[in-house]
Amino acid sequence: MQSGMNLGWTSPILPFLGSKQSFIPNLTEDQTSWISSLLALGAILGAVPAGKVADFVGRKLAMGLTAIPFLISWIILIFTRNIIGVYVARFIGGIGSGAACVLVPVYIGEIAQASIRGTLGIIFPLLFSMGILFSYVMGAYLSYTIFNVSCCSVLIIFLVIIIFLPESPMWLVHKEKKSEAVKVLQILRGINYDVKEEISMLQDESDRVETKRGGIMDLIGTKAGRKAFFTCLGLMWFQQMCGIDAVLFYTVRIFQNAGSTIEPFVATIIIGLIEVIMTICVAFIIDRFGRKPLLLISGTAMTLCLGVLGYYFKIKADQEDVLFLGWLPLTSLSLYNVVFSIGFGSVPFAMISELFPPETKGVASSISIMVHWCLVFAVTKLFPMMENTMGEAITFWTFACFTALSVVFTFFFVPETKGKTLQDIQKKLERKHKSIKDVQSV
Repeated sequence: MQSGMNLGWTSPILPFLGSKQSFIPNLTEDQTSWISSLLALGAILGAVPAGKVADFVGRKLAMGLTAIPFLISWIILIFTRNIIGVYVARFIGGIGSGAACVLVPVYIGEIAQASIRGTLGIIFPLLFSMGILFSYVMGAYLSYTIFNVSCCSVLIIFLVIIIFLPESPMWLVHKEKKSEAVKVLQILRGINYDVKEEISMLQDESDRVETKRGGIMDLIGTKAGRKAFFTCLGLMWFQQMCGIDAVLFYTVRIFQNAGSTIEPFVATIIIGLIEVIMTICVAFIIDRFGRKPLLLISGTAMTLCLGVLGYYFKIKADQEDVLFLGWLPLTSLSLYNVVFSIGFGSVPFAMISELFPPETKGVASSISIMVHWCLVFAVTKLFPMMENTMGEAITFWTFACFTALSVVFTFFFVPETKGKTLQDIQKKLERKHKSIKDVQSV
């Protein structure tokens, strides 16, 4: 949720910083883009060591440590009154966001049973979306200082809750703490659950991990590792190149530029609320319909939404009357947010925790999230420039082209992981595709 707050912070705050009431006089377009994109640069720095830190100190403590950069970031934003302070705060907040995006999916993947792993995996993007919505609502109606104080106060809830979280049983077994792992599994699965089989499976995994160093060579040294890595990088690429974070960072600005008949801050809150609702819906369907169908539906529908939005800006740029279409920007972005949430908004993070074996999960997650935040930086830094040089229509049509390509990528390269154990997924990735002769003979 803290990561979502940091991401959504710019949407209500940038209009304030560019107004006459701002403590930063004459805010430039370049300064605006840096305020947005420095979060992503910090996230890259936070994502790189997160996996290794979690392997060393445990998943629970590593997640707790992310509170430090979040706390520092909010304190700076509360008290600073210059552009440099805002830059520093955004960068430090990004460090916490990057680390959280690595650690939380890994932790969830390791405590969940296969039958509900997809549903539990949605909890991460759900709370992320709730953080964005929190920023949209509080930023619209609270003063700058009180808004930042409210974001900081949520950390208290996090620090209380994390005390009661169990450690990952997989990590405990790997650290030869089998008795503690048994107690954790009884908490997670229930006192009537026979933990012997799962402990035995975790021990086998731990023994296998001991022969691996868990580095990049182990990741790309096997066919399964290469396929999983390629899939995750592809999902991260298309998740960002559909333009979602440009929309989230600049939602108020997009509605202002569109000349929508709906008040920009209200429209922005509606967008955030829709994302939360749809992420909840995904939690109920991801283990029923599977990952791949949701991605295909998501990519296809986003292409249509972005195409329509681009057309609206095209006729507006041609100085035609768009008053009767004042509802179209909100409708298009709302539907875009809906279909993004059911597929590319949720599934990639769930699959990060599913596609990799324990020995490479840390490094693979770190690299995948690092690539994710690199793309966030590129998209958010370049979006204002693209708007000014290419126009809104071409900008959104460009994003539509990438969403169309995401459908092709998903169809040919993304494996289905619904209901499969982590071991079954590895066997599937290692498996060779059947030749035409094999298929014909069958």
